[in-house]
Amino acid sequence: MKKVKSIHYLRGVAALLVVAYHNKQYLNEVYAQKDLGDLLFISGGFGVDLFFIISGFIIMLSSQKKETNSPINFMTRRFFRIYPVF
Repeated sequence: MKKVKSIHYLRGVAALLVVAYHNKQYLNEVYAQKDLGDLLFISGGFGVDLFFIISGFIIMLSSQKKETNSPINFMTRRFFRIYPVF
């Protein structure tokens, strides 16, 4: 599958939003700005939503690249890709 660089940039932005959200309490104690915490609370949820959107887009791209697009083949590939190796 061809790599889409803009997707990697979006993943980075989403990760930064989630990390910033998880540091909200610390930032509020240090800087004592209520607006900063509220902004991070909103953007943290957006970061998670962005991860889900990116995941759906990548799954759609991977399902279109194969000539044999049967649902059984797709689900089998997804299962072995996601199933943890023990």
